[in-house]
Amino acid sequence: RTSLAPIVSDIRNSMLEEVDFTKEAQHLAEFSSFLDRSGLRAVATCPSVYKQFSGKKVLVMERLNGVPLSDLDAIRAQVPRGIEPELVLINALNTWLASVVGCPTFHADVHAGNLLVLSDGRVGFIDFGIVGSISPPTWAGVEALLRSTTTGDYNTMARALATIGATEESVDYDAFAGDLKKLFDSLQAIDADLVIAAGTGAVSAEVAVDDAAVNRFLLELVRVGEEHGIKFPREFALLLKQLLYFDRYNRLLAPQLKVFEDNRIDLGGKQGAA
Repeated sequence: RTSLAPIVSDIRNSMLEEVDFTKEAQHLAEFSSFLDRSGLRAVATCPSVYKQFSGKKVLVMERLNGVPLSDLDAIRAQVPRGIEPELVLINALNTWLASVVGCPTFHADVHAGNLLVLSDGRVGFIDFGIVGSISPPTWAGVEALLRSTTTGDYNTMARALATIGATEESVDYDAFAGDLKKLFDSLQAIDADLVIAAGTGAVSAEVAVDDAAVNRFLLELVRVGEEHGIKFPREFALLLKQLLYFDRYNRLLAPQLKVFEDNRIDLGGKQGAA
């Protein structure tokens, strides 16, 4: 449905950004400053960079020793007594949400291999090769989308997605809502695949399954949007993908936690630590 040239150009630019380690070092520095400025260093961290040994082609960082955020048993064995996996998850989510609105860029690759739970209970964010930024209007639409997901209000969800995307024609919101319901019902299959992968104990297998499933869902969402005349900005896809990862962690670590109803979680990104 789209010209191939812009897609190839976008892939090229993304790859060049990802292999320029001076930019990744800058992203790390920005996130580190954000943690200190927001008072979140007590619950989250990122590697410090050894600038004297780093450049465009080499990045030398502090090593963070931890376990993947998706590994419930390992987290329980790793963190001090009294720190529940649910609290670790809430702190990770609040930190990331706060960074979306409080940091020049947000981490746009928060799969299980890039979020480590350290021995003191903090969450270590690593690998800042892929980052994103988002405009206030898009974030407002995302907030409306998240709240409608909680209530199962697909008509409101359809209107929120239309606000986020660009459309040159009138939208049949009832039809769009019906297609969205079918699509979000498919998330159950993603959960099942992830639980099976997590049970293998292999982080690489889990990351591969989760990444493939999330990408399939995003492609389907883009397709459904286009069928109703809506085209989403790239920043929205990056943001939504990270939220889907956190949804996976929610179901694995704290399935009873109702993220959008818990007052310890700040969708506005201002609350910080629980």
